[in-house]
Amino acid sequence: MRKYAWTLFVVGALATTGCNQAELKKALADAKSAEAQKDSLLTEVLETTQFVTDINSELAKAKSLAVTTASTDPGVPGARKDREDRKAALERVNAVITKLNESEAKLAETETRAKQSRQRNARLLAQIETYKKTIEDLRTTAEAQKAELADKNTQIATLAGRVDTLSTEKSQLETDKAALTDTVVNLTAYKNTVYYAIGTKDELVKKGIITKEGSKFLVFGGTRLEPARNLSPEGFTAIDKTTNKSIPLPRTDKKYKIVSRQSPTYLASGVTKDGKITGAVEIGQPEEFWSASKYLILVQD
Repeated sequence: MRKYAWTLFVVGALATTGCNQAELKKALADAKSAEAQKDSLLTEVLETTQFVTDINSELAKAKSLAVTTASTDPGVPGARKDREDRKAALERVNAVITKLNESEAKLAETETRAKQSRQRNARLLAQIETYKKTIEDLRTTAEAQKAELADKNTQIATLAGRVDTLSTEKSQLETDKAALTDTVVNLTAYKNTVYYAIGTKDELVKKGIITKEGSKFLVFGGTRLEPARNLSPEGFTAIDKTTNKSIPLPRTDKKYKIVSRQSPTYLASGVTKDGKITGAVEIGQPEEFWSASKYLILVQD
């Protein structure tokens, strides 16, 4: 009923003074317009109240999202989701700041209208001032959250770049390691590979593995069998000295003599008193035996 108090007062005053019908209608219209303006201002202030509540809720959600992604370790598979969540939180805060700017402009218009209203309402203007301060505080909070999220996103991007660099370096190290492993394997195989050739004197001379050294004239001088000066793996059998410690001889009924530089001292068995070998070449000390030469040559007696 208070809403129409002013209207009734105006009507009574006009009736008492005997104003004409036109003036009465104009007074009624002005009173209704003033009441409508007041209602509109109140509605806008109420809308601002709801807006402030909504903004507080939005900021709380954005902060909660940022804190959740910062306080948990998603691991490598969750890194992308973590970045997406932070991006979503930053977008939410930016939207809040845009709404705050729009609301501030609208509230300024409401304040101007309230000050120009015929029924100047001091309480309404005070409420508008309070909301202006609240909106400013909310914008300060939102800007702080925006700066914090932007800084964290920059840090995450930097860390992601470092992770990519480390991944590239790790991949290169793995490639280098594989190459080094191959090199070591090849070098080990090269170091452990030795060669042997067994046969009669004529066979080995024909293959170019041994040669006759010295000379003999009548009963003077003499010749001896020596390894060829330039030996190559062709004509030899390759073995691994660390795993092959026994070399079978072609004929068990024959004796064989080492004409290369290896010493029979390092053989385990099958060596006669004159240093010849029967049955098989049984190597007792591989490293010492092969240290003199990687080419072993045995000639059948």
